[in-house]
Amino acid sequence: MIRRLLAVLLALLVVLVLSAKARPWLSDPSEGAPPPATSTSSGAATIRTPHEVTDRPPVPAPAVPLLDSVTRLTVRLQLTGEAERHFLDSLMVETDSIVRRWNADGGHLTYAIVPGGPASFLPEMVQDARWAIDTWSPAVVGLPFLEVKDTTEARLIIRWTDTLSAERAGVTDVVWDQAGRIHRAAVLLATRAPATGRPLSEEIRRAVALHEIGHALGLPHSADPGDVMYPIATKVDLSARDRFSLTLLYGLPVGWIGGGTPPFQR
Repeated sequence: MIRRLLAVLLALLVVLVLSAKARPWLSDPSEGAPPPATSTSSGAATIRTPHEVTDRPPVPAPAVPLLDSVTRLTVRLQLTGEAERHFLDSLMVETDSIVRRWNADGGHLTYAIVPGGPASFLPEMVQDARWAIDTWSPAVVGLPFLEVKDTTEARLIIRWTDTLSAERAGVTDVVWDQAGRIHRAAVLLATRAPATGRPLSEEIRRAVALHEIGHALGLPHSADPGDVMYPIATKVDLSARDRFSLTLLYGLPVGWIGGGTPPFQR
């Protein structure tokens, strides 16, 4: 009797196992889809499912949600409708359609000015940097500057060097994420002209500082020689386009505004 009962139970177990192998899609009834497929070193084909990771290298996901399609379209229309008043179109080219700026959340943009460096450094160059920041400050919406002495507390750092290569008198390094948020920036200003080695005049020093601080705030180059953000820095007065471009930039949501698939997810 016991042997017959064990035989029946064994037969039922075999039937259940064979049934499960014949219907693998039922292994996860809550999803209603086949389980994630795997690939082996034998070269077996990989079956792709909605839950499978793509074959592209993984990229860090933005810490903020992607902008929805309606918001992206609205921003593009806004930029197109006022194209003659700003030069943010070049920013879209440089960043692959990502609106990039500091997070203007009512906090301060801390900055530190590091005097010294090259032998040609002059104490008044510190005042040039402060003047440039003060000149931009009223135009920045919701992002007041705050000078700090400790560079570890600063998100923007300004330093000097003797000369720079490629006929440049200043350079700005901006670190930003795929969500369009700038995390930190470093401005390096030359004390002497790259071509002649002569000390830069106060007017040129201030023009270069004003230009580089504009980059540190997220602005791109302008094609108009009348703007501070023109590639050749000669202006010491912000133009209407400089001011409007910065105001517009800080009024836009950060993030990718293109159509289709974001470049960092392709």
